[in-house]
Amino acid sequence: MFSFIKFIQSILDRLKKNKGLWFTLLTIISVMGILISMTLINKMSTDVAKKTYLQEHRVDVSQLENVFDLKYDSLLSIGGIVSIHPDIIANIKSKSDKSVNDLLLKAQKAINERVINPIELHYYAYQYKTKNAENHQYADVAMETQTSITGVVVNRKGIKIITITPIIDNNQSIGAIEVSEPISSLRNAFEKMGKEFVFILHKSQLVFIDLETKQGMLQNINDDYVIFYHNYNPQFFNNLKKIPFDVLLPQKYYIDDSYYTTYDDAVDIDGKKIGLFVIGESSKETNSFVNITKNLINSITTVALGLVISLILFMF
Repeated sequence: MFSFIKFIQSILDRLKKNKGLWFTLLTIISVMGILISMTLINKMSTDVAKKTYLQEHRVDVSQLENVFDLKYDSLLSIGGIVSIHPDIIANIKSKSDKSVNDLLLKAQKAINERVINPIELHYYAYQYKTKNAENHQYADVAMETQTSITGVVVNRKGIKIITITPIIDNNQSIGAIEVSEPISSLRNAFEKMGKEFVFILHKSQLVFIDLETKQGMLQNINDDYVIFYHNYNPQFFNNLKKIPFDVLLPQKYYIDDSYYTTYDDAVDIDGKKIGLFVIGESSKETNSFVNITKNLINSITTVALGLVISLILFMF
């Protein structure tokens, strides 16, 4: 080992005597060190950025779940109040369906005068168990189990968030109340957070929607998805058309000059995938988390690279 060290020292002594060769060698080693360091730093920065964007994806999905929970609570509270109203119960017991529906229309109108997103109220009669009514199978389950049901449905009038509450009198189900809102109502909650929201429907679900509902209301996002575009920000969903879904879907997010875009699978009340909930945040604004992340990583990269260059110069 000692002889090897002396051999290296002798080589260095000879190189130092040849000033041109010595400085050339130092330059090559320094450049190689800087290039290797830049490659490693860039890789580490890319990994950190990916983890940051995936964490934002998880945050957005969690916020979506919270928005749904609040929405269901709100609709269930309306259904709960309606289901115990004495006039509703009295008319159901007297089998006056028209009076029940008139009361529901009056309640629906009064509620919609006070809220941003219009709701719809629908009555299911227990004694009829009408099999041609939309969502009747869920109302039947609610009445049989005396348990409220929540979920997303695709039916003739479009995509709805629904809750179904059983009407119970003397411990017996005598009917059920459905309260529904359009899926686009979720947009308001995300706008309050400074974010964008759209629901895009898989084309396989279009067969369940009336032609009248679809007429003039749809735009293609790509070969697989469509959007009821009147309900959403055109700048965001038009940008969505440019995004390569073969990158977005496996990666969970996509970033371009306009938006950070992420998504969560949309499943209906039966657990069947029907489309995507897409959430976005502007990447143009200075204080957007995308720019903050980029600036932070660039700063760390610059400082780390400066330290590497200083260390290399100090060594030689």
